[in-house]
Amino acid sequence: MQMLRILFAAAMTMPVAVPAVGYTQEKTNVSSADIAERGLKVSDFPRWKKLKPDIYFYEGLHSPDPDGHIINTGSLIVITTDGVAVLDGQGDVTQTQALVDTIRRLTPQPIKYVIVGSEHGDHTGGNTAFKAAFPNVVFISSPASQKALANKPNPPTETVLDKRVLRMGKTELDILDLGRAHTGGDLVVYLPRSRIMFMSEVYLRGVFPAMRTAYPSEWVKTIEKAQATDATWYIPAHGFVDDPATMKRDLEGARKALMYVIAEGKRLHDAGIPCVPEKLQPGQKPVVCEAVQKANWGPYGNLALRASQQQGAILRVYEELDGKLH
Repeated sequence: MQMLRILFAAAMTMPVAVPAVGYTQEKTNVSSADIAERGLKVSDFPRWKKLKPDIYFYEGLHSPDPDGHIINTGSLIVITTDGVAVLDGQGDVTQTQALVDTIRRLTPQPIKYVIVGSEHGDHTGGNTAFKAAFPNVVFISSPASQKALANKPNPPTETVLDKRVLRMGKTELDILDLGRAHTGGDLVVYLPRSRIMFMSEVYLRGVFPAMRTAYPSEWVKTIEKAQATDATWYIPAHGFVDDPATMKRDLEGARKALMYVIAEGKRLHDAGIPCVPEKLQPGQKPVVCEAVQKANWGPYGNLALRASQQQGAILRVYEELDGKLH
């Protein structure tokens, strides 16, 4: 947390990026994931919110982007009579240890399972803290994420191909692979009794569609599969949690944002406007490509992390259109 405070202070002194040509400051009604938009400070975190008896949404912090914006990183805590399941960890050992300490204050039950919804470092970078606190903890992921994490500390030892029903006491957790989305190894977890679905990074609420390792069109279909379930409360990996109706509405907003970005990427691609991936040297800042300069993000230009994620999104859409994603 001290490192985040230092980063936050430094980030606030950075110049604001100049908007891309064609960018319009039109807004959506989707709540931004930027903590400042909620009047929150770094010192307000970590924090947690009780969703249902023995189910908690825990919020740590993501590192600042180059413009100084900070978003939250969410984990779901499920406490049962047969131990605790944690859905997604945090980005480093310090923040994950704070999550472990919170769980110990909430219950004497041990953490038995950590389910990896997203393999990315902001959700797995502190997993050694789980293992240090509970040596018998089991990490579960998709096969794709298991492969991606194979050389990281404490890689997943169990995988889910399609669906796995995990029963802990009287609590049922349905671990589901609904399709590739933000990482290609995405899992979601559905709690049928409470009708809560933790979507990990399949659902980015108030965040510009981050596609560095995404499968753009498949991501849209994966969200649609989640929407077709009987879940009433959709929980994101980034972005704040409000009432169920608002979360459901903003999941549709996230789907529409994805479709808009894909369509804008296709427009730029069809116009032959280039965006060539760079091989950066350490410390070298990326140069905004021509396609980004000519992009018009319409109502989604105000979403958190746009400046840092827009070029990666265009590149990934281009790769999909060129048949390079497999």
